[in-house]
Order: sequence, then C-alpha cells, then structure tokens
Amino acid sequence: MSDDPRSPQRQRQYLQALRKMNPARLVIVEGRIMATTPHQRLVKPIPEAPHLQMVQVYDFNEKKTDVNLASDLISGAWTNAYEQAVICSNDSDLEGALATVKKHHPYLRIGLVAPITGDDRRHISKDLSQHADWTKVLSPVHLAAAQLPDRIPHSAITKPDTW
Repeated sequence: MSDDPRSPQRQRQYLQALRKMNPARLVIVEGRIMATTPHQRLVKPIPEAPHLQMVQVYDFNEKKTDVNLASDLISGAWTNAYEQAVICSNDSDLEGALATVKKHHPYLRIGLVAPITGDDRRHISKDLSQHADWTKVLSPVHLAAAQLPDRIPHSAITKPDTW
C-alpha cells in the first residue's frame, strides 16, 4: 500500500491492462489492504523528543491474499487442475499449503519464483523452498523484460509513469 492517493487508480489500471492482455487465461483473485493507525512503542528515543515513548503510525496489511492462493493451490491439486504450479511469492504463510500438496500429490511440480533484487539481503524462504521442485530469483533484468507495453493493444489503456 502506498500513501500516494493515485495508487488505487494505478492498481485498477494495471488490473484492467492484465485482463485486456490475457482475457481467456487470467483469473484475478483479489485480497484487500487493511489500513490501521496503531500506537507503537519506540525502539530508541528520538533525541529531539526524548519524552516520547510511543508514536502513532500508519500500518497497511494485506488480508486474504495468502489464504486465497493457498486454497487455489490445494483445490487445484485435488481436482487435477494443474501439473505444475508456479508460486510467485516469498510469503512463508504458504508453507502449509505447499507441504500439503507435496505430501498428498508428490507427482505435481511446484516452482517458486521471488522478485528479490541483487542488493537485497533476503533469500527465497527456506520454509517454502523445502517443498518446491525448483526455485528462481527474478532479477531487475527479468522484471524489466516482463513489463507490459506502454499502450495495451486494442484498448485506450496506457502505462502510467509508475505502476
């Protein structure tokens, strides 16, 4: 989630572009973003305001996305909807779903793709990769090559300055 008020508009535009590019092959399952403003305790004092011990912050959390993905992965395994699933996530909350599929359907292949930049210290989650048949880290070069065109063919949809 972004503090940019145009972010929801860009998101809608991006989803419209995806639907237009691959209408027969694409199903978009949306979660939602929950915005809260909790009070959080400071880790260390702020020198200019030493009396502050707590501050109120914006906190944005996605809801339902990992559960929706896990449900689709498991139901697809039981209904033979796929031979291979490619999971584009590094969310370790999906570990149970991957483990369940591999335990009960070991012949199904699971791939794990994560967009982690070269200077990022994070790695593909070991919790997930232990259940995957293969993994791939997407570099900035991969991501640049996978961008939608500036204008979506046969539509009035154009790429905004930033997605």
